[in-house]
Order: sequence, then C-alpha cells, then structure tokens
Amino acid sequence: MSNSYSVSLQIWHPDADPQDIIAGFGLPPKRYWKVGDQRVRPNGIPLEGRYRESYCVFDLEDGGGRELSRYLADVLTTLESSTEFIRQLRDTGGKVSFYIIWERGDGRGDSFDVPLLSTMARIGIDLGIQTLF
Repeated sequence: MSNSYSVSLQIWHPDADPQDIIAGFGLPPKRYWKVGDQRVRPNGIPLEGRYRESYCVFDLEDGGGRELSRYLADVLTTLESSTEFIRQLRDTGGKVSFYIIWERGDGRGDSFDVPLLSTMARIGIDLGIQTLF
C-alpha cells in the first residue's frame, strides 16, 4: 500500500462570520458554524449547547498521487494570494491550519524542508498531522 493522505484547511475564529471566511478563501466549505449557533452533529442532529467560536473546514485533497510535501508546496502557492486575509484572521484571534490525516502504509516518510515550512509560516498556516499505520 502506498502513502495516502487527506488535507483540509481549518479556520477557528472567536467571532468571524463563516460566510466571510468562505468568501475570503473562495473555496467550498465541508462544514462550518458561527459562534453562538446551536451545536449539531455532522448529520444535523442537535446537541446540547452553543458553539463558542466560529469554524470553517475546507477539504483540499484526498489521495496521494504525489508526495505530501510536493502537494503542500503547490497548495501554498495557491494560498499565497490569501496571505493578507489569513493575517487579518490571525490578528483578530483566529487560527488557520492544515489538518492532515496521513496513512503511511508503505512505511516511507516525507521531508518538510525549510523552504516549505518557512512559506507556511510566512503565509500564517499552522500544521497538524495525524498518522495512521
């Protein structure tokens, strides 16, 4: 089995309107909610309580047709135009991060080199990885 991964872009913010976040990135959201909305399960069933912050998640890629590091470099090139928007989100208390689920079936890894990590830092995107074996 080869390496496979899914990458999403997650945005948490204390009070931003998710519609503004969606418009700012120009991506179709997988899921979102606004601070103060009634909590619900992904299937729409209500839960107790209200959301404490706004949230948006965008699915970026499933699969593994290329090395994860190469894919992230390509995504960062695309997101470069959103740097100022991301900076505004972060400056007002938001968090923007890649969330990666990485199934490493063949035991190989990948290297996230300094240029990749520095671009991620310059744009303002954190990195979260969950590995599955």
